Amino acid sequence: MKIEIAKKAGFCFGVARAVKIAYDYADAEHVCTYGLLIHNRDLTDDLRAKGIAVCENVNMAEAGMKIILRAHGISKEEEQALLEKGTKIVDATCPYVKKIHKIVEESHTKNRKIIIIGDENHPEVQGINGWCDKSAVIIGGEEDYGKILEIPENTPVTAVAQTTLRRVFLKKVEKILKKHFTNAEIFDTICNATSERQQAAKELAEKVDVMFVVGGRHSSNTRKLYEVCLEVCPKTFAIENAKELKNYINLFNKNLKVGITAGASTPDAVIKEVYLTMAETNEMNFAEALEETLKPLNSGEVVKGVVIGITPTEVQVDIGSKYDGVIPFEELTNDTTADIHDLVKIGEEVDVYVVHVSDRDGVVTLSKKKIDAAKGLEELKTAFENNEILVGRVVELVKGGVVTIAKGVRVFIPASECAERFLADLGSLLNSEQRFRIIKMDEDRRGRQRVVGSIKSVAKEESEKAAAAFWADAEVGKLYKGTIKSLTSFGAFVDLGGVDGLVHISELSPVRINHPSEVVKVGDEIEVYIKELNKEENRISLVKELKEQKAAEFWENAEVGKKYEGIVKSLTSFGAFVDLGGVDGLVHISELSWNRIKHPSEVVKVGDTLEVYIKELDKENGKISLGYKKEEDSPWIQGTKDLQVGDVIKCKVVRILPFGAFAEVAPFVDGLIHISQISNERISKPSDVLAIGDMVDAQIVEINEDTKQIGLSMKALMADSDSTEAEVSEKDDMPVSYTDEGSFTLGDILDSDDSAE
Repeated sequence: MKIEIAKKAGFCFGVARAVKIAYDYADAEHVCTYGLLIHNRDLTDDLRAKGIAVCENVNMAEAGMKIILRAHGISKEEEQALLEKGTKIVDATCPYVKKIHKIVEESHTKNRKIIIIGDENHPEVQGINGWCDKSAVIIGGEEDYGKILEIPENTPVTAVAQTTLRRVFLKKVEKILKKHFTNAEIFDTICNATSERQQAAKELAEKVDVMFVVGGRHSSNTRKLYEVCLEVCPKTFAIENAKELKNYINLFNKNLKVGITAGASTPDAVIKEVYLTMAETNEMNFAEALEETLKPLNSGEVVKGVVIGITPTEVQVDIGSKYDGVIPFEELTNDTTADIHDLVKIGEEVDVYVVHVSDRDGVVTLSKKKIDAAKGLEELKTAFENNEILVGRVVELVKGGVVTIAKGVRVFIPASECAERFLADLGSLLNSEQRFRIIKMDEDRRGRQRVVGSIKSVAKEESEKAAAAFWADAEVGKLYKGTIKSLTSFGAFVDLGGVDGLVHISELSPVRINHPSEVVKVGDEIEVYIKELNKEENRISLVKELKEQKAAEFWENAEVGKKYEGIVKSLTSFGAFVDLGGVDGLVHISELSWNRIKHPSEVVKVGDTLEVYIKELDKENGKISLGYKKEEDSPWIQGTKDLQVGDVIKCKVVRILPFGAFAEVAPFVDGLIHISQISNERISKPSDVLAIGDMVDAQIVEINEDTKQIGLSMKALMADSDSTEAEVSEKDDMPVSYTDEGSFTLGDILDSDDSAE
């Protein structure tokens, strides 16, 4: 009888991790698992024998207990309840399941509908559903397809899969989802180990006579393995352990080919026991066959592997053994700040060093950085000999300098070699990419390799080349883009690429500033023009604008009425000077506000941006008069926009003249009540009837847009006219305007205080 174990069988990474965590707590007090740690009776019985009980629900938990969360994970609500009980949570949830929790929680907060493809009675699915307030639609089989069609088509949906799901079923559901929803997010969250075990089991089942699937009765992944094998091998049987083989002993014979696979929650010891029990009936050397099948590894070996999983703390690697290998993050790279997902990719082939093999835990600890460092040292030696320039990221500040990583090797760069000029703050280099050379390679007294680099040598060389290129091409008036390198009280030094130039403080802003830091900071990019060049003294004077050129452009295009956006440069008692870009214009105080103001500072301040237009131009004398007030904001427009001739209003008498009285119609808008319109009786002077401050009712009889004047009449509201009014002449019957320019003069108003009593 020939017996063969599937290449991929037994503990997956997540289960192996959970089991290791549980056994690490075997000697502690008050420890229990929340539900069955994994679906394997033999292992859970062994844990119970070691003092780790099973806590079935939150009610059984007590303060002070250490609760080991099962590999399948639990709901957010259960986790919170355990914390509130005062328990200490030890999270043994499979990292792949944790990833699903995160996807579901984030999508749920974005109001996306969650669809879980899996067995609704499985603890993993129940736990996942608990991260979206148990609102998920669960698709466990073809009979659940109708649930998908009940969701409106325009609903944003996010779909995830149980880690042990058969991929063929996921593809079927995925096809329906893509057809029904245009904005579906579908995550293939099936564990790689699950897929690989199913594929390995199928390949073995296709070439054997009898197939045994070993695993717990309630294990979902074991059940899926059974289904996969049954499709290609009719004589497929599910057993929990070697004891159940007695039911199938009559099948065994010398010429039989038997295959064994096991669920992800089945310990290696159980698989070995099944194998050896079968071997007892076979005349071949089963110990030798088992050893050949299991392919033991030894520490110190270098093997090839394929990356099959990545978590935030480690990488899982298929190394062709019965165990999956694990590369802890600290054995992956020397760069502690690196993103693990940038270092390796799923499916990538890697060379790894075997650090430790644990048969009890079913884990092979691997190192990639040892291999990379060995290769990297050889490459660095070549770079050192050839004076090559390398690129590395500064990852650490250490005493006397910084550390960068090159070719997987730590390279020390002394403070004196960190920059072309003295650099007080080495922290500014942290996490930056730097170009450097290796200037020294040797071994310390312990025999460890030391590699020393220099940024300074590369920077100095490149700076000299850039400076030579700059001076060969530089000329006054040329535009450059540079970077602010340093600030002083008198200006800002700008790196133009190999050389520095100075922008004087007076050139940094159109308004007066006390220090350059008010408008720029170190690291800012800035466009500047060369104002002066002195190659002998290596001195360059820069400006932000070529004012003469700007001024010439302005006068060439300037015209009355053209609008500009300018900056208030200075204030005087009579107005505000505004920088239009190369030239200044004056906004007279009367143009700053429709209200009467005593000083421009009541409306604007230095540095304000104003939208102005040209009122007057004097190109010969270089004078520009600017307008700022907007006609639509004038008191006349605002005060009369809702008034019409014929309206009756209540107004306040504000001034009395010999020919009538002015009353306030709206803020800053007065109307004239002509003397003839004050009363239906003839009066000698307005003050006989009215006094300043009187509130009167009047009718609007005229609105003159040209003169911005309003005519009012109190008389129009009085019922009986005096008989003398009937004796008017034919001339008096003609229409009269009380807002014409000829009806009263400025002199009339100015003399009113003397003549009106």
